[in-house]
Amino acid sequence: MNSTEKRLLKEYRNVQRELHGTKNSSLRKSGLLELKPTSQSDMYEWSATIEGPDSTPYENTAFDLDIKIPRSYPLEPPAIYFVVLSDETIRKLQGRSNKKDIEVSKKAPITRKCFKMPHPNVNFNTGEICLDILKKRWSPAWTLQSAILAIVVLLSNPEPSSPLNVDLANLLRCEDETAYKALIRFYIEEYSAIST
Repeated sequence: MNSTEKRLLKEYRNVQRELHGTKNSSLRKSGLLELKPTSQSDMYEWSATIEGPDSTPYENTAFDLDIKIPRSYPLEPPAIYFVVLSDETIRKLQGRSNKKDIEVSKKAPITRKCFKMPHPNVNFNTGEICLDILKKRWSPAWTLQSAILAIVVLLSNPEPSSPLNVDLANLLRCEDETAYKALIRFYIEEYSAIST
């Protein structure tokens, strides 16, 4: 086992202990629901599930992330993307659920999973994330856990000056928060399936 794999194993154990070892996990409260390797045989591909922050258009919605870890980690940042499914695949998933039967309240648990990410700093079609700590500002002090939590914070605090979704960024620049939130809610409703 090389130093990267040792570090990843340590990170995995810490996250699992925090997520599953305590009843009131601070990670869960911060929006991180799951973070783990996609297989036992490959420590360089991980997945994560996050929850949209309260009091945002993303609340009560879960989003999946794909994480590719370079062999030089932690010296180099991981590549993290929102999982984006094709419209056809989303429609098939939606056909297995009945959105009209579920009413979302502000205190409800996660009720749906969204398969496209409507956000100014995320490419709607690829899931690419524009976040400085995933590029130039990465430091070996960052962990996968802290990088994922930074993405959750980005959902509440978009940066319209470096957009990957120009339409949403322009609504923020024009200070039209009502239209911004309405468009996000529309896309989440359009590209979500009910969680089971």
